[in-house]
Amino acid sequence: MKRAGCEALTAWAKRPQGSNSHRPPAFLQVAIALTCLVGLLSAALAQENKKLKPEELIARHLDSIGSAEARAAAKTRVASGSIKLVSRIGQAGNLSGDAMMVSAGPKLRYGMNFPAPEYPGEQMAFNGSRAATGFLPNGVRSNLSQFLNQQDLPLREGLIGGVLSTAWPLLRLEQTQPRLEYHGLKKVDGRQLHELGYRPRKGSSDLKVLLYFDPDTLRHVRTQYNFEIGARLGLGPNESPKQQESHYVLTEDFDDFRPVDGLTLPHKYKLQLSVQTATGTLLNDWTFAVSRVSHKETFDEQIFTMK
Repeated sequence: MKRAGCEALTAWAKRPQGSNSHRPPAFLQVAIALTCLVGLLSAALAQENKKLKPEELIARHLDSIGSAEARAAAKTRVASGSIKLVSRIGQAGNLSGDAMMVSAGPKLRYGMNFPAPEYPGEQMAFNGSRAATGFLPNGVRSNLSQFLNQQDLPLREGLIGGVLSTAWPLLRLEQTQPRLEYHGLKKVDGRQLHELGYRPRKGSSDLKVLLYFDPDTLRHVRTQYNFEIGARLGLGPNESPKQQESHYVLTEDFDDFRPVDGLTLPHKYKLQLSVQTATGTLLNDWTFAVSRVSHKETFDEQIFTMK
């Protein structure tokens, strides 16, 4: 029942008694009130569950970043600040250091630096055609580097870093042309968020990508990447299929949005990697607290190419 109809019906139920008017009995007044309440709640629920078209969601999301003119003016961006690594499972200890994210159009370089000889940090880049990640001093890759080296879609598509990077693919839909599917409101960590499935335009990917948006502001607040490796054939006598399955979940969370040059950008960026394999479990967080954002820096284009 529409709100106007409920208001009219309620007014009739409460009309004063007179020679030519009769107020309905109390039980009927209660029934009318309950009917209106149920109708309004149903309408509110229907509105909440109304499915947005991907293009409508994206248009509102882009408006949440800034005007079209402000977005177009930001051709490059440098974000810098402090970073903290918290090893929750599989490794012990915390590290604090500094980080910088440099982007120009679809190109991206994200570096983390820590004062630890065995783990000096992470390096990842996309130069417009090739994605790359760095090695540790012993010549091997970290778990994060290995994941993004094998599953380079987040770097190739410009998903890493969200709107903190100019490479964000929803800013470049004419070039990226991803396949998008709106899944409705989903409960994530206790809050309702719009969920949007993301797949690259060309080729297939075994990496499942989900983008999440705040329903009130339409800001992008989370990206989740899921990758699973099923049990292999030819298991040993003491191995179960469950023991052979591997699960990788990379999550990006964005918070503390602030205005910068006419744009609203996150100043807290957490990257979390969860790994569950037959050899063990790992859970690491990297939290980047952005203290400075500039759209006026100049830099050598070679920064986007890792050798």
